[in-house]
Amino acid sequence: MTKQEDINHVRQQVRKGLLVASENLLAFKRYKKTPVVIIRDGQVVEVEPDALPSAAPKAA
Repeated sequence: MTKQEDINHVRQQVRKGLLVASENLLAFKRYKKTPVVIIRDGQVVEVEPDALPSAAPKAA
């Protein structure tokens, strides 16, 4: 593997890890029935986790 291929592989693994972490966070928030705090249009807002789209692509 070249250095660029190594970098691309690491980036792909980081993205997968972040995707799993975000799905786990939303599942936890749904379980606890607590809002998710996000920044939307420069404002800090609380959003119900069910109102947020799933980050994971759906299988066809």
